[in-house]
Amino acid sequence: MLLASYVGTHSGYKGLGNILIRLRLSGIKEALRMKPYGGTALRASHSELVFEPTDGVDKYMPDGTCQPDSEGRLWAVSSTGTDILPYWSKRRAGKLGGVRFKRINFDDKTKWELTPIVDTDAESLALFFNRVEGSMYDWQAILGFIAKFIHDKADRRMCSEVVAEGLNIPEASTIDPCKLQKIVKDLYANYLVKQQEQSIKTSMLNIKQFFSGNKTNG
Repeated sequence: MLLASYVGTHSGYKGLGNILIRLRLSGIKEALRMKPYGGTALRASHSELVFEPTDGVDKYMPDGTCQPDSEGRLWAVSSTGTDILPYWSKRRAGKLGGVRFKRINFDDKTKWELTPIVDTDAESLALFFNRVEGSMYDWQAILGFIAKFIHDKADRRMCSEVVAEGLNIPEASTIDPCKLQKIVKDLYANYLVKQQEQSIKTSMLNIKQFFSGNKTNG
């Protein structure tokens, strides 16, 4: 599984939304930068949870497979305010905004930053998103990025909130796209460090066993 953080800028009114969210979360410099520049700045304005072919949760996808389609699009799930919920949605099909599954191509790295999600059970996550599919979008939470006195609604979900909730991150309703981007990146960095430490320990043990064996044979 992957966290896909939208770091680009859409055209039209959606682009204005990207800029305003970045202005609130990342400051004016990132707000006015239309594309990421390769630095370490957190500038996500939207979050998607991406299922990969190796996750083994094909049966929970709307079309029964996690394989990319003919256009290279993978299944992703999030909550948006502008998508019409598809006909297969368990709740509110055909309505505007909410938690939905959608195939998306994430190849454009000027728009998407992909981070592996580790130490998480893919089946539990897929079941969670099937359960909350169709939940309403939390516009109040988005407006709260601009005006702090506007509070989110407990029975609605924005993009990063529903992903954070699925990942069992505490206080998910307070997790904005940049916070989620940082949390998942930090978890992945720690995972790599642990993997490297384990690899070193294994190598040292093999070396010790090798010399111990040679000493015995000698």
